Amino acid sequence: MKLHASGEDYLESVLVLQKKLGMVRSVDVARHMGVSKPSVCVAVNTLKDGGFLTMDEDHFLHLTDVGREVAEKIYERHCFFTEQLIAAGVDPKTAEADACRIEHIISDESFSRLKEAAEQD
Repeated sequence: MKLHASGEDYLESVLVLQKKLGMVRSVDVARHMGVSKPSVCVAVNTLKDGGFLTMDEDHFLHLTDVGREVAEKIYERHCFFTEQLIAAGVDPKTAEADACRIEHIISDESFSRLKEAAEQD
């Protein structure tokens, strides 16, 4: 299943919230992302169907191995671009928003090269 940017954002949010809270429910994701609970419900069902998420009997969300891999990849890119943009003098709020867009569209090759170049500085 091919994920869209919004699906990647939901997975990234679950990952971030798991690191912060330990256990995550849909309501936590809705608050974190500033979206409605019904929107999260639709996304969670799509991500469950795609094998990226599971939900236990207590309604806690869990990333599958594949879901975690995608979430960590997106989160790494998000952090990298946010840091780079802030270091370049971009306002942190703007850097955060721009990083969120860039993280989804850049190729694996381009990201790897940028990361290598940044590490050599």
